[in-house]
Amino acid sequence: MNARLSRRLVGLAAMLGIMGATAVPAQGADGRIPIMVSASERDRVLEEMRVFLHGLHNIFHALSRRDMKSVAVEAAALGREGQTMPAALRNRLPVAYMEMARGLHEVFDAIARDATAKADPFHTLGQLGEAVSYCSGCHDTYRFQIGRITRSPDQR
Repeated sequence: MNARLSRRLVGLAAMLGIMGATAVPAQGADGRIPIMVSASERDRVLEEMRVFLHGLHNIFHALSRRDMKSVAVEAAALGREGQTMPAALRNRLPVAYMEMARGLHEVFDAIARDATAKADPFHTLGQLGEAVSYCSGCHDTYRFQIGRITRSPDQR
């Protein structure tokens, strides 16, 4: 594992540890922190998650063909330029959630950049492992729940 990836994983672990020590809404029955949203906001978040899943699918298929140009194009669409979360929702999300989202987008920016510069499928696979760590960390920590929308102390 390279040093940059190690630092990011340590940072993610520290962030998840800090989240447990900060004021956050009570955990649900499944142990995850509920984020209260409207039905349309939940649909929007689920749509964005599907975009990431389809993007990962396309990247894996491009890697299997060693088509690093397609890897770069797909990853760029999932990077910071591809952020589409409405500001009204984004501003209500917990800070730690947004830090994980920012990290995920940055990994995809790095994948796009490195796919072109390094053209190394094995390097890209390592980066995809890091991306999925953000996905898994978020899904393990949060759940979107339709209900009364309030601000928690952890929200911006």
